[in-house]
Amino acid sequence: MAIPATVMKVLDDWHVPYSLTDDDEINQLMQSNPPASYSSKVANVVFLKDQDGKVQVVIPGNRLLDLNLLAHRFGRQFTALSAAELQHLRNQYGLDDFPALPQVTGLDSMVDESLLNESELFIVSGAEHEWLKIPTDKFRNLTTSSHVGNFTAPLAGDIHHNDSEQDLDDVHAAIRQFTPMRIKQRLEETLDLPPLPETARRIIDLRVDPNADTVSLAQAVELDPGMSAQVVSWARSPYYGVRGEIKTVEDAVLRVLGFDLVINLALGLALGRTLAVPKEGPHGYAPFWQQAVVTATLCGELVRLIPARQRPDHGLAYLCGLLHNFGFLVLGHVFPPQFSLVNRHIEANPHINRFYIERHLLGMTREQVSGCLMQQWRMPEELVTALRQQHNPAFSGEHAAYAQLLYVATRSLRRHGFGDGPSELPEQYVLDDLGLQAEAVDDITQSILTKMDDLSDLVSMLNK
Repeated sequence: MAIPATVMKVLDDWHVPYSLTDDDEINQLMQSNPPASYSSKVANVVFLKDQDGKVQVVIPGNRLLDLNLLAHRFGRQFTALSAAELQHLRNQYGLDDFPALPQVTGLDSMVDESLLNESELFIVSGAEHEWLKIPTDKFRNLTTSSHVGNFTAPLAGDIHHNDSEQDLDDVHAAIRQFTPMRIKQRLEETLDLPPLPETARRIIDLRVDPNADTVSLAQAVELDPGMSAQVVSWARSPYYGVRGEIKTVEDAVLRVLGFDLVINLALGLALGRTLAVPKEGPHGYAPFWQQAVVTATLCGELVRLIPARQRPDHGLAYLCGLLHNFGFLVLGHVFPPQFSLVNRHIEANPHINRFYIERHLLGMTREQVSGCLMQQWRMPEELVTALRQQHNPAFSGEHAAYAQLLYVATRSLRRHGFGDGPSELPEQYVLDDLGLQAEAVDDITQSILTKMDDLSDLVSMLNK
């Protein structure tokens, strides 16, 4: 595919030498640079705006753009352009993606000085799957009219993946820093969160009762009319394609969903009601419950592909997917002002996983706080582990398969344009540990995304 004319004009006018490469070389480059998937040699451009107009900021792929540093330097409060505004720019300049070349758009530009320490830079060409490799000394010539300075922060190298005690310390430290609450001993008091719902307690009791059966599960669910209606409607979803009418919870269990799926679905529904979905989030990302349902569905389908001897429990896998982003609700509840700041930084840093942003701004991540809360609520250890370790491909402790499943599912969805973060390849050894083939994961992900309309009824129930 040819380099777009607007980009060629900049390269020619400024006599910039370049060579072409493709996604395969870039993926190899990223995977060889820790933290995995980010490289100091990849230049990204971020478009921001305020009341005075639009600007562009060129930054390296292994650092996050800090809006606070920009505000301090320029006295301006920037936010990221919306998806619609970015598409308008692409159309205006005939680009599939934006190359990090300041002269392409002519907007006022800032360039992070750390980018200029490399010997060469990789920059998207503006055409799909094609990259420019440019000597940094030649790229430097393009920055003569740009503001060069320190506008970024390094990604945290230590996020305490394997230390649950450190998680609790980090949560308490964030609360001391950002809230006026007096620190108390118990986590749910500290976070000022509602107690575990009674329905959830009943479901948990059933999960550990060896004598629990379909009748006892149906009775427990039917004590909550709203949940009962949701479970029945779930079983009626076009996604399952069941013929005949589903009239009761017991029908839903026996004919469609199965005992394990219903018990974990009911638990997820009960927990999801404890906190309201924040009214704001990063623009351009899938709504909370839509993302939850799609991720849960993919986890459930991927489980079926895993060899039987190492296959996680289907119902628990579904629950992990349904609640994988529960920390989003907690952050919105406990840290409203900081939650807004986090969202603005997520929008301004589409090239990195948002847990680095949360770590930088809050000193903790949503995975830490949700893992702590689930542990305090005595949720299944499989769920606690999955939530805490879902971004940690190296985790190999007990219940690792549930965390690995989330790791693969969320990355696969993002690579197909659905979810909240950059496109990241799952580590091959994680797929190997689960006994999954990359092609099969891609196929089932695409299949689920084509059935989004069939899942819409399930999403609307959870939004009520």
